[in-house]
Formats: sequence, structure tokens, C-alpha cells
Amino acid sequence: MTVQFQAFHTVGALDEEQVLLNWSGTNPLARIEQIYRPRSETELQQRLRDEPARAIRLIGSSLSYEPIHSVFHDPHALLVDLCHLQGKVAQDEQSVTYRAGTPVDTLYADLIAMDRMLPASPGVIGIQTLGGALSTGTHGQGLGQSSLCEAVLALRVLLASGEIVRIERDDPRFGAFVMGLGCLGILLEVCLRTVPNRIMRCTKFTTDYDWLFEHNERVNREHGFVKSWWFAWTGESHLWLVDPASEEEVARYRAGGSEVLPLGDVLDSRMNATIEQTLGKMARDTKDLQQAGEHFETVRRFKDATNLVGNVYQILCKGIPAPQINCEIAVPLDRMQEALTLLSQWQEANPGVLHYPFILRCCGASQAWLSPAYGREVCWIGFLVYLAADGTFVGGSLDQMHELQRLLAPLGGLPHFGKHLVPSLYDFPARLPRWHDFQALRRELDPSGRLLNPWLRNLFEPETSSC
Repeated sequence: MTVQFQAFHTVGALDEEQVLLNWSGTNPLARIEQIYRPRSETELQQRLRDEPARAIRLIGSSLSYEPIHSVFHDPHALLVDLCHLQGKVAQDEQSVTYRAGTPVDTLYADLIAMDRMLPASPGVIGIQTLGGALSTGTHGQGLGQSSLCEAVLALRVLLASGEIVRIERDDPRFGAFVMGLGCLGILLEVCLRTVPNRIMRCTKFTTDYDWLFEHNERVNREHGFVKSWWFAWTGESHLWLVDPASEEEVARYRAGGSEVLPLGDVLDSRMNATIEQTLGKMARDTKDLQQAGEHFETVRRFKDATNLVGNVYQILCKGIPAPQINCEIAVPLDRMQEALTLLSQWQEANPGVLHYPFILRCCGASQAWLSPAYGREVCWIGFLVYLAADGTFVGGSLDQMHELQRLLAPLGGLPHFGKHLVPSLYDFPARLPRWHDFQALRRELDPSGRLLNPWLRNLFEPETSSC
């Protein structure tokens, strides 16, 4: 049997079997014969009803580092791929409805064609499916918004029983369903609120650690969207401040065919020497001395920084999906400076370790029960290690990821569930006020646990899974 997969899915051999691997090639997700691609909702619904004992998970875009969507452990389980259930279902003046298998890149392109946008800053990786992005809590940057979940008005969900339900925003269970990790059902359709499109100006500048420490919260309150890259080993920080463009800038942007407009008024070369040093270390760490891998472009973009005008997706959806160990921890905003101090001290004690800057993105409070930003403003702190082409990573990288999480967890830090995390470091019931409510709803809707796998059982039922 020949199965075609999208470019970010990896097929490999394991114990003489063909298996699907996650994006980074670090975890087997399923044997090829376990992958199920329904052609319609009705077909998927009937299969769930006909095979009530069969475990299922959703593949999304296979971007998660941890095996959150793996069914490899159970040869009878199904890994459901919604690649045939894509596209727009409906739209009106203030909303759009899409099937959950739709890549968010497609959604964003359609919105721009409608001269609309979401009332939320986008995540940086556009190859995510809409359902996967919501289920794992994908977020943007800016204290005036939170995660992608906050733009959702309603969901259609296929429950483990085969029943299809519609969950409106005023449903008391909405906060659970909108970021359910695939544990409450299969997202089929998502209705999203839209607002008029705004053309934005991205102002880029480089500063030092002392300025970042003192002013990062202030600039996040003063500007629409803010993203900071902190090169802790030099103390330099590179920031993007994104706000509505002036009428004159918008006119120039439109006259240029609505392509990204480099303003050319500022050419910031202060990061260039640091960037060259960073590229050299990344090349050694990833065994790519020719610097041919896509991950180098994520650093080269900081050379000769130029202010830009464009729509929010042109400016902020700049992620390059190069295989990596990626971790992101949300600390309460009022403890951000404590976190920066701890990370600065760690960097001083561990010089020459990092090959990518810390990424800082502040967000407002979320309604999603499992979101680390539930009911509070947070600063997301990201750190990553790029993998070599052979799937290996520089020695000690996982130890570093664990140590950084260990430092941030006592500050009330909580992890992004779609990225690398060490669950044992976090007291989820104590830190997430609706954790027990989510657990109760999950058990009510899926009493047999058919939507779980070993990784999720360890997350939700560590005592049971360790027996």
C-alpha cells in the first residue's frame, strides 16, 4: 500500500515495519496500516459507532514533540487524519466556519482575501491544522489577546460515543472543549469571529538585557503585538513591535500590490556579529557546516533588520518548521522579572550551551481550562535545540531543557502541551484551577478512555499509569 503524506510527515522503518514519525522524527506515531483518512463526517461517525472498543487519536500535522498523538503502542488503535475534511463551510459579516482539518495557512490566506482577520495574534507555524492548533493551545503575542482559542465562537465535535454536538461560546463546557488535547472528542468544525483587516507596521530594534528587564512589560502594554528574542549569552535583545500602520504607509503597501513593504528607514546591523557567531555554533551543533538547513534562516532574518509594513500574517507567521526540541513555559507576568533573573544566572553558569535565543511572548488571560494562561496574564518563555539531519541533537540538550523547566516551574510556570515538557515537574491540579473539572468532563464523555494513549494517561492519571 502506498500512502502519500504531506512534507512535514516522516515515514521511517522501525522493527522492519513502516511507521509514521512525528515532525522531528523523534517518536513513532503509528504503523502505516493504522492511519485512517475518512472521506466524510458520516463515514467517521459510523466507524466510531461500529467499533466502540477501538482507541483513536488525531494526527493533526504531527508537530508535537511528545507522543501526544501516538497510537503505536496499540496495533488495533486508529490514528485519524482529517486531510479530506478541510475547507470553508460558511461565512457571514463577522465570522467564518472551517473544517478542523484545514491548515491555518489556508484560513489566514482566505481571511486576507476577504479583508478580514482574527481578533488574535497568529502562531508562527502555518502548517498546523486548525483543530490541532486549538487543541494544544497555540498562541500569539500581545497582552491585548491570548491564544487562538479566544477567537472561537462555536465548535462541532464528534464525541467518543459517535454523537455529534455543537458547543457554543456560552456553553459552560466551552473552556474545556476549545483546548481539549483531543481528549473530549474529535473537532469537526470551528466557527471563528473575524474583524476588519488592519495593515500593520513592524518596528524592529536591538537593545540590551537591562532595558529588556526594565521595560518588557511596559512595551507589551503599549503596543499591539510584541515579540522579543533574548540572546542571553551576549545580553542583546531584538524586539518586534507591531502596531497599525499610518495612512501613508498603508497607501504605499497597497500601491505595491499588498506585498510586504520594507520601509528602509532603519537598517539595524547591530546584531550582525552575534548572528554570525550563532550560525557558526548552530552549524557545529547540527553537523551542518555548510549551513544548508532551513533552521539557519530563523537566525539570518535578524541581520540588517528593517522595519516592515504588511498584514499581521505576513509579519508574524514567519516560523520555519525545522526539526527541533522546542519547549515553552508560561510564567505569570508578575513573575517575569524573576524568571529573567534565574535564566540569566543559569546562562552565566552554563556559557556556550545555547544555540538559539530565548523567545519572549506575553499574552492576556485565556478562557481555556487547560491553558497556562487561564485567568491570568503570562509571559511565554521559549527555548529550543535544533536537530541534526540524522535526527540527533548535541549532547546534554535534553538535560538543559529539563533544567530550564525545573527553574521556571516553581514560579508558577506551566508548559505548552504541544511542545516538549516533563510532566512530573508540574503540579497541574494545583496550578490549573479547572483541572479537576476537565478531568470530570473527560471521564463523563469518554468513560472507557478510548481517546487516551499512554502519554496522556501519564499526564492525567500518573498514579494509575505507573502501576
